Amino acid sequence: MLPSLLVLVSSYVINRLKILFLLVILVASASVRAATDHADGIRWYPGTVKQAFAEAKKSGKPVFLYWGAVWCPPCNQLKATLFRNPAFIRKTRLFVPVYLDGDTEAAQKLGEQLGVLGYPTLMLFSPGGEEITRLPGGMNLDLYPRMLDLALAQTRPVATLIREILDNGRKPSAEEWRMLAYYSWEQDGGKALGERDLAAVLKTLSDKVPASLSKEKARLSAQYLSALAAREQPPGKEETRDAVKRLQQLLASGELSRDNFSFVVHELDVLIPRISRAGSQDREKLMSAWQQALNDLQKDATLSPAQKLSVYAGKIHWLKTAGKKLPESLKEEIRQAVDQARSKLNDGHERIAVNYAAYNVLKASGQLALAEQLINQEMAAGSNNQYWMLVLADLAAESGDEAEALNWYARAWDTATGAATKIQWGSYYIRQLTEQAPDEDAKIIQVSKELFSQLEKQKAPFHGRSKRALERVFKALNVWGQVSSPAELIEIKRAFINTCLPFGKEAMERCESIMKAS
Repeated sequence: MLPSLLVLVSSYVINRLKILFLLVILVASASVRAATDHADGIRWYPGTVKQAFAEAKKSGKPVFLYWGAVWCPPCNQLKATLFRNPAFIRKTRLFVPVYLDGDTEAAQKLGEQLGVLGYPTLMLFSPGGEEITRLPGGMNLDLYPRMLDLALAQTRPVATLIREILDNGRKPSAEEWRMLAYYSWEQDGGKALGERDLAAVLKTLSDKVPASLSKEKARLSAQYLSALAAREQPPGKEETRDAVKRLQQLLASGELSRDNFSFVVHELDVLIPRISRAGSQDREKLMSAWQQALNDLQKDATLSPAQKLSVYAGKIHWLKTAGKKLPESLKEEIRQAVDQARSKLNDGHERIAVNYAAYNVLKASGQLALAEQLINQEMAAGSNNQYWMLVLADLAAESGDEAEALNWYARAWDTATGAATKIQWGSYYIRQLTEQAPDEDAKIIQVSKELFSQLEKQKAPFHGRSKRALERVFKALNVWGQVSSPAELIEIKRAFINTCLPFGKEAMERCESIMKAS
């Protein structure tokens, strides 16, 4: 057994007590400043998040909080569409709008307190600071102002509604059903659900929605099917029959398919094989309905350029599920669609979103050389390079070039900017090093210590995405430590503890938990 790492640094603790208490005070008093430098029409609050909530309480306005990152493609999709939508911009005038970038100081700690898991997340709070709902990306643009209206109308919070419906038998209003249907369930983080099972809750809610609210009923039903597809336990016979019926009803309507765009395009390749046997009548009917839904979506003029490209991803999923080869004619159609979409780009945010969708569909169609060429063109143009380097690393790994993948991970780590992003990119690099170059002990130790030095520059580095990134680091290191000398792993863990100590007792407890990741 390894000796206790805390014992190894006990003398170090004594020497740094003064620093520890000073930094504890600094961390406790830190405020998270909202980002305000954006080229859209939303008047983002210029002060800290704490000040924004104080302003909301004083003015009686609800809070609209956007959580994102500059490099995140779905975030840029929102900036290119929703945040430029005149109706939405006008509606935000009735709120205190807050942009919280995940790389701002102590943002990950606040994000963890709010229970946000990924970028982007849109949240609405009452003037008193109680969370009302969180909204998913990718909805029809006309829905977002309506969701803001629900907050203005002081609708019950989603968490309260769930308790009242499931525990007390309350019958929600049409507006409340709408808020539940368009809640971002996958971003819930346990805030509204608590310990309840997601699939069970969504099934119950979808069954209770009045038939007259067809969109709301279909939306909750689609999210139930998504949870069923992701669930580890396979569906039983009754669940299977019920799921087939629900999916047939949804796919039979072009309007409902459009309203559940992401589900139809990205999730049915997992769901359909789980609820139908190959060659069965149910499978044939579902595959036919899915194909028709995708064809209808391709003709939909309301889709954004990135969404139009994503429909091709759905078509590729369909072919693979049907056991068919991708025809050259479809590959050519994809190339033409990519060229057309890219030729019309004049907005930086839309450029990132469209090129990411284009890359994904080229890669999914097996056109790896063109996918790489596209990203290299964007790199040359200086567009979102810190993210594209990770994409090139992924592409090199997909092509089997492990050395090139490792090179791109290293470059991404070297050039990453932003506190949380630097930690996240570093975690990918260390994981790749331990897997592809496990004998390079000195390099692994060096990069690990460099990553820890980044933590020292922050006020609250052991929270949210940063905490999950560090857990990935130690998961990889603990596996690597089984094949390397124990002394190397002890050296890395000692360096990590030395980094954690000045942040106080709570941080040390988090660090001990992080080091045990497996």
